[in-house]
Amino acid sequence: MNETPITRPSTPGLLADALSHMTTLFESEIGLVRREISEKITQAVTSIGVLVAAAVLMLSALILLLQGVVALFVQSGMRPSSAYFLVGVAIAIIGGIAVALALRGLSAAKLAPVRTITQLGKDAQVLKEQVK
Repeated sequence: MNETPITRPSTPGLLADALSHMTTLFESEIGLVRREISEKITQAVTSIGVLVAAAVLMLSALILLLQGVVALFVQSGMRPSSAYFLVGVAIAIIGGIAVALALRGLSAAKLAPVRTITQLGKDAQVLKEQVK
């Protein structure tokens, strides 16, 4: 029986293969980071656009409604300066809540490339195991 001997790759060959695979992997990961960051930027721009549109629409309606509320307070016997102050404080509180909600959607934690960071951690673990 004629058996051909099994040749094992050399250590330098294995290291070269590992480096080649590692380079390809990191190139893929960089592409993933770019795509995910692009998605997050699009998400942020969309949120900001919606926020601006909502602010413009609500401002015109708000002015009319606030004038009506002030008029109601004045008709009920409140001094005009007190009525304007009371309505202004109430609207400032509501506006602060709206800004807080919008900023929560734009927080760094929500815009971070979480999937890519997780995948990079997994890839680093695989590379450590391959190097052993």
